[in-house]
Amino acid sequence: MNNNWRFLYTGSCSGAMNMALDDILLRGVQDGGRPVVRLYTWDPPAISFGYAQDPYNEVAVDRCIEAGIDLVRRPTGGRAVLHWEELTYSVVAPLNDSVIWGQRISEAYKVIGKCLVEGLQRYGIDAEIEKGHVGTERHPRGKTATPCFSSIARSEVKLKGRKLIGSAQRRFSDAMLQHGSIIIGNEHERLTELLLLGDHERLEWKKELVNKSVSLRDYAENEIDQRHLIDCLFAGFSQEFNCSVNVENVSEEEWGHASDRMDCWRISPSLDRLVR
Repeated sequence: MNNNWRFLYTGSCSGAMNMALDDILLRGVQDGGRPVVRLYTWDPPAISFGYAQDPYNEVAVDRCIEAGIDLVRRPTGGRAVLHWEELTYSVVAPLNDSVIWGQRISEAYKVIGKCLVEGLQRYGIDAEIEKGHVGTERHPRGKTATPCFSSIARSEVKLKGRKLIGSAQRRFSDAMLQHGSIIIGNEHERLTELLLLGDHERLEWKKELVNKSVSLRDYAENEIDQRHLIDCLFAGFSQEFNCSVNVENVSEEEWGHASDRMDCWRISPSLDRLVR
C-alpha cells in the first residue's frame, strides 16, 4: 500500500469550494499524485446533495436562502446532509491496491471506518463500526428517505447504537473519493425544517433524526477540542495506512483550480438549476 499520504487540514470554506477542492484533489490522484486524507469544515452552513438528487424536489430553496444556508452538489452519491457543527473528512486514493480497497465499495467503507474509529477512540469516544445489514429507511411517500442521518448502513460509524458519521463514496476507473460528516453538535437536525414536507412528515423525520443520529457533544465530558480531534483522526488514518503524519498545505495551484471550478458544484437558486 502507498504509505506516502498527504494529510491536509483546510479549515472552513464555502460548500462550493469544499466540493471543488475534493474534485481537484481527486483529479490530482488520477494524474498520479499522492493519496490524500483531508479534514475541513463549512462556512457558511450548507446542504449538500448526492450527484443524482434533484435539490428542487427536496428542499425549500427560499427557506435556505433566508437562513443563510448554501446549496451544493457532491461528486459522490447519497442523500441530503446539512453541514453545520461538524468536521468533514475526505479520502482520495488510487484503486491499484485491491488488497486494501477490495473490489467493492463496502470493503473500502470498512477500511476507512476502522481509521475513523481508531481516531475517535484516541480522542476518548467509544465509537464502533456497524457490522450488521441495516435496510434503507423508506420515505412516508414511498420514496427513499431524504436525510442521510435517518438510517445507518453496514460499515458506517456509530456511537451507542446511533449514527455518528455519514459517508458517501464514488469510484472511478482509477481512483476513489469517499467523504463524510463527523457530527459534533446537533444542528444537522434542522435539515427537517428545510425539506419539502408536510407538517406530519416533518415531525416524523425530526423524530427519526433525533432517535437514529448522535453527536460527539452528546457524549463528550467536555466541550469538543477540534484541534485535538483532528490530530487524533489523522493518527487513526496513519496507523491503518502505516505512514507518518506530516500535515501539509494545499498548493496555490490547487486552490486556484478549485476556485475556477466552484460553479460546477454550486446550486444556483437564481437560475433554478445547477450551473455546469
